[in-house]
Amino acid sequence: MQSEQLIAIARHHFEKKGYRVHSGLQFGCELVLYADSPGRVHSDFCVMVVGPKEPLDWRRIQTLVRSMPGLHKTLIIACVKRFDDSRTVPDIKDEMQVDKVDYLQNKVEELAIASEHAPFKHKNIKGVGMQVKPS
Repeated sequence: MQSEQLIAIARHHFEKKGYRVHSGLQFGCELVLYADSPGRVHSDFCVMVVGPKEPLDWRRIQTLVRSMPGLHKTLIIACVKRFDDSRTVPDIKDEMQVDKVDYLQNKVEELAIASEHAPFKHKNIKGVGMQVKPS
């Protein structure tokens, strides 16, 4: 199972929810979610993407959870699964095939880990993306 494919599925999932999705490498995670243009607002969420059969790296989770308050973000652990019983995401042989993923056969389960400094905010609640950058 390739992480690029899992990240592509998670990216598609969050884009369908209305977020602007960018790489989260600068924050130690796979994705960062913006409620509006990244030039206008700060991101509210960092996303760690895992596969259905991958063991969770608790040290990595602890590191991310401890860094989220300082970053003013909420951590989301996104687990990519298939709708069928096999619960595996098919491997791809070529990086160019990442764009050919059948997103309808996959689902993303989200677990948000909030802190007092970065409360979990739903997209439809007024105030999401209110970390507006100064002009």
